[in-house]
Parts: sequence; structure tokens; C-alpha cells
Amino acid sequence: MEEFLKSKARFDLFGRLRDREAEQAYLDSQADRIRLRFRFVSLITAAAYLGGIYADTMQVSGTDLAVMVCARVAVALFAAGMFCATLPGLASLRRLGASTAAYMVALMLSESFELYLKTSTQLSDELPISVFMVLLFYMIMMPNILQSLVPGVLGSACYLAVLALGTSTSAGHVANTAISFAVANGFGFYFAKLFGEARRGEFLALEELRRRAETDSLTGILNRRRLMELAQREFNAARRYGHACAVLMFDIDHFKQVNDTHGHAAGDAVLVELAARCAATLREVDLFGRTGGEEFVIVMPHSGQEQAAQAAERLRRMVAERPFAGPELALGITVSIGVAGVTPLTPTLDKLLQAADQALYEAKQGGRNRVCAAADNGLEPGAGG
Repeated sequence: MEEFLKSKARFDLFGRLRDREAEQAYLDSQADRIRLRFRFVSLITAAAYLGGIYADTMQVSGTDLAVMVCARVAVALFAAGMFCATLPGLASLRRLGASTAAYMVALMLSESFELYLKTSTQLSDELPISVFMVLLFYMIMMPNILQSLVPGVLGSACYLAVLALGTSTSAGHVANTAISFAVANGFGFYFAKLFGEARRGEFLALEELRRRAETDSLTGILNRRRLMELAQREFNAARRYGHACAVLMFDIDHFKQVNDTHGHAAGDAVLVELAARCAATLREVDLFGRTGGEEFVIVMPHSGQEQAAQAAERLRRMVAERPFAGPELALGITVSIGVAGVTPLTPTLDKLLQAADQALYEAKQGGRNRVCAAADNGLEPGAGG
């Protein structure tokens, strides 16, 4: 029950995610599907509306017929414009939803106008097609339910006003039509909200699965598999376009002693805090992941080996100068870091990682708590070297 209440708390009254960033991410993921539904509805409604011209010729004539045909053609042209707006890159989803709401208003006004022109004909007691149009626009799942609710309610009210005041139909037919519009708007709102919440819940679940598949369960940073995938992409770009790129490989000095002396809970706490500190100091473009145990790798796009070594030294000092909070005491932790940059002679990502690993080994051999660069060894810290 508690999990159910938590899941419901994620949505607002209109079935949208309360987290605006998550809502935008959901909309972006659904953009192609939403555009496809808009295209379908615009084509169907435009074709049906133009097809109604045949029925008009049997119910009205003269100037009224000409006016009605112009109204139908105008709505069809509106639909054609909306169809063109669904082409990728031509309109944002917000503008697309607003234009579709405007199209719905145009349809309902045209339906109301048609009803007024045909007051001299015998009106059927059957449900008007407008009821199904209202329901249809809820079911295409606009980005915002309000974009269906507002024109749906206003259009229904306009149609009912014309039916009640501008025609001689019976009060019973007006009442039945009003109930039908109320049901269409009510069910449409409920369906759009319920289905929208379900789709958004599915999106969040898939995002969580993706996040778990790509991140380290303890520290929350990239796991080895995802880090290597992204690192390969950056390495390929660096080689292809001549960009600088460097790798930092580091681990915690004497980490086994932390586990043996203070327990694995303390070791885990150190890993979590170390990952958080490092992540806070890195750029957004940097890739940071845990490759196993106490070993970490940072990929720094658009940074040469010298720049990466400077960043590594800042990171080393940041770790060493402030104790880590253990369960019962403060722990002094240091790291050793190996740095390697992409050169024209670096054939593969594996070779780049091997160079950084060799530099890390040299940092360890040189006394730990230091930074060493591949084929250089000269970058020792000012303290602790």
C-alpha cells in the first residue's frame, strides 16, 4: 500500500510527473509517437470532414451550402497545416499540442455552425458526431490533458448552446446530447489521465532499469561496462577529429587495511564518499566510473595529458587533505593516480588504458599518494610524494 501511495504521489491532477525534468524527459522519449498519432487524427478528421460535403448538398443549398463548404475546406486546410507541423524539427511538442487544441476548437465551432445552418432540416435524435470527435481528441494523448479538456468542454458547451437556442429540437434530445458530451469529456479525461500515468510509470521503470544496468550499485557512478562503452566513443572521436583526450586511473592506497581494520562497512563508506567527492570536482563532460574494487577511471574529453595531470593533482589533494568519516572515526585516505593522454601513436583504447595503468603502477612503486603520467614520471605532488 505504501509503494502504491508513493507512486501516485509522483503525478499531479492531470497525470503529469511532478518532477518537471522527468516529465520533459518522458515527453522527449514519446515525441515520435505523439507526432504519429497527430498525423493519423489530422488525416482521418480532415477526410471525414471533406466527405461531409456530400451530405451538405442534400440538406442545404445556395449561399448556406457555399458557406458550409468553405468552412469544411478551412478545417481541412487547418488539418493539413497541423500534419505538416508534425514533421520532425518543425514544432516543439508544446506548440504542437497547442495547435492541435486550436484545431479541435475549429472543428467544434464548425460543427456548431453546421448545426445552425441546418436548423431548417429535420434533426436526428441520434448522437452527433461531435461527441465522438471530443472523445477522439482525448484518446490521442496530447502532451497535456488540458489541451484536450479545455477545447473539449468549451466546444461541447458551444454545440449545446446552439442546439438548445438555435434549433427547434426537443428538450429531451438536448438533455441526452448534454449527457453524452459530459460522458465523453469525463471518460476522456479519466482515460487520458489513467493511461498517461501508466505510460509515465512504465517510462520511469525502464529508466530505473537502464540506470541500474549502467551504474555501480554502491557508488552510483558508471559501472565498468557502460564506462568502457562511452570511453570508446570518446576515444574514437579524439582519433577521428584530432581532439585531445586523457584517462586518469586511480585506486585507494592500502584499501585492504581499511577493510581489515575497520570492517567492510567502513570500506564501503569510503568508496561512496570518494566517488561523491570526485564527481563534485569533475566537469559535466568527464566520464567517471568504478572498474572494480577500489579502482576508478576518469575519461577527460578535450583535455591533454598535461591538463589531465593537473586535474589529477587537484583530485589527489582533495582526497588527502580532508579525512573520510568512518562509522566511528575519521579515516585518512590517499589515492595514487596514473595519467595517459591520446597521441597519434595510440592505436586503441586498450593501449591508452594500459598506459594509464602502467603510470598508476609507477605511482604505487614511487611511494603512493602521488600522480604519475605515462612515459613521464616527473609529475610528483608537492606533498606526500
